[in-house]
Amino acid sequence: MSFKKFGRFLCAVAISGAALTMPFLTGCNTDHPEAKITIEYDSVTYVLEYKMYRNMYPQTVQHFIELADNDFYTDTIIHNYQSSYWYGGGYDYVENDTLSYEDAYEEGEAGLLDYLMGKEGSGNGGASKEEEYFNLANPELGKITPSVYKDFIDGKYVQPLTTLIGEFSNNQHKIDNGALRGSFGALRMYYSSKTDHKEHVYLDKKGSAAGVMGEYRYNSATSLFSIQTSTSTSSDSSYCIFATLKNTDKLTELRSAMKNNVNTRSVSRIYIDNYDEFVDKNVNETSYTLTKKPLIVRSVEITKY
Repeated sequence: MSFKKFGRFLCAVAISGAALTMPFLTGCNTDHPEAKITIEYDSVTYVLEYKMYRNMYPQTVQHFIELADNDFYTDTIIHNYQSSYWYGGGYDYVENDTLSYEDAYEEGEAGLLDYLMGKEGSGNGGASKEEEYFNLANPELGKITPSVYKDFIDGKYVQPLTTLIGEFSNNQHKIDNGALRGSFGALRMYYSSKTDHKEHVYLDKKGSAAGVMGEYRYNSATSLFSIQTSTSTSSDSSYCIFATLKNTDKLTELRSAMKNNVNTRSVSRIYIDNYDEFVDKNVNETSYTLTKKPLIVRSVEITKY
């Protein structure tokens, strides 16, 4: 039995067992769950151990855990390699005969564009995980907990969306003491820029009154995350930092390995958010920097719930 299934079994036993003590029950919902992100680069693996902060960012932590428990991040890539942040959670690592990351890189920008988005360039197919995410987050499946809704009628949230509430100060999320700051290795939930999307949505926000309204642009995160490789705090108010490294040694080693032999290629005209309910298809365009030797997220494992 895997740790994931064993942990769920223990929680189920705790909930059903009247003779069990309260301290055991609370162990199923700790303030600080933990996770291991295993990254492979140039055939060497680096295990990054994270401490998450459910006590301050409960819905972001829950969202990340649910994605990890559904193996969503297994064998994905860091698809945008920047000096201060490495972005992941959006594209698979593929190495088969018909869709190989390494072959695509050798073909240049056009090859990588086909790899990321599919031959038609529409985001349908290729290594993109957008469609997979929106299918997984379908509220009818019950695999991802909704937190953002289109409406609030007669005291009830209606029409759940597949995106995540933004737990950061620009979105009415205030932490009186101890809020996480940008730091080396910090883990953020990321969302693509949607400056014009100020449509109002309703937030099922833990610890707040029902029917709180917010702007969609701040509540549109899906599966994307970033690992910070600097100490900047400039974006703290606009993105949720929800986890910190327990030890920075492995990320330091990985960063050093990449500095010694990294080659990169920029790719533009990448259309994203093609399954977003508020964004028209083939409208939101971005660019990435990819590494010749891929940064592969081999697994994200929750080691403490």
